[in-house]
Amino acid sequence: MANNKPKHICFSITHHGFGHGAISCAVISELQKIAPETKITILSTIPISYFKPRLAAQFELIAVGSDFGMVMHSAISIDLKRSEEQYQQLLQGWPEKVAAEQALLASLKPDLVVSNISPITLAAAANLAIPSVSICPFNWSQILSHYSKEPTLSGQLIPLMDNAYASVRVALKPEPHVPNPKSTKEIEIGPICQSGQNQRSRLNEKLALSSDTQIGLIALGGLRVPIDLSQWPQKSGWVWLVDQTPPAGRPDMHHFTDTRLPFLDLVFSVDVVITKPGYGTYTELALAQTKAITLTRPDWPETPYLNHFLAQHISCAEIAPEQLATPSFSLLVDQVMQAENTNTGQWQSGATQAALHLISL
Repeated sequence: MANNKPKHICFSITHHGFGHGAISCAVISELQKIAPETKITILSTIPISYFKPRLAAQFELIAVGSDFGMVMHSAISIDLKRSEEQYQQLLQGWPEKVAAEQALLASLKPDLVVSNISPITLAAAANLAIPSVSICPFNWSQILSHYSKEPTLSGQLIPLMDNAYASVRVALKPEPHVPNPKSTKEIEIGPICQSGQNQRSRLNEKLALSSDTQIGLIALGGLRVPIDLSQWPQKSGWVWLVDQTPPAGRPDMHHFTDTRLPFLDLVFSVDVVITKPGYGTYTELALAQTKAITLTRPDWPETPYLNHFLAQHISCAEIAPEQLATPSFSLLVDQVMQAENTNTGQWQSGATQAALHLISL
């Protein structure tokens, strides 16, 4: 840093599931270890209950968010019509939204703004000449351009978003990421995620399970998939931690909150995770060496990069959502569990690299 004054860094974090929160928390946590005097302010509508278990040091959360990402039918299905309507509203209200964010940043007086990955925040920071950085495997201009060819959005909103994203000092792109040919400021860094604790003994104790019982966890990154748990196949020797009320007559199912363990620790403690392509969970699975079955999501731009990354580190397989309630699912669980993990070795922490970049600016 140029002087000895503690730096104030403001993080703007999109609430589109929890993947953006997972990346940001890993960076903030590392930043607080390396430079504990740094003041951290978070702008996000992600609830404080998500941040508290992941951030040991002090931070301030302001429950505002200018960024919605994409409107979803479910965790794996985009609602393109409503997304386009929301982005039309963003285009019409762009000056007012930027002005409101600008007023907030002016009152906070941060030394640096980090966006993951709101273009409004970056546009506001640029207007105030506050240095900014983006940290994300993609940006919303890339995602919107992939799905929508609506002329007004392509001709007017996308350029506004691209200009905001181009205003950063640097765009930190953690592995795996979606290449962005428009960007000249990208720096590739290692994968970003936080490490949980393997608490299998406590998990078995809390659920009164024998040591040879295997445990599966549904982890869909804070978004829902309509799964009919009453049709979920029963599998001898297995219990499932689920994200909705278990149906009657299913002693093999428990709501994950019944464990009273942090969700991140559950990822590090179970035998297999049922998930969908998403950065936060995938990197946590790879670090935890927890095997996975992932829902097919062929239209999402990140999917090929994420699936390639995951297959380099753990035993995993894809399944269509409609197959979850069929015998195919049970066979796939057996296949994944019998295969050895494919870990390619230690990786360089992208969170540490990112934190060092932020401190240097």
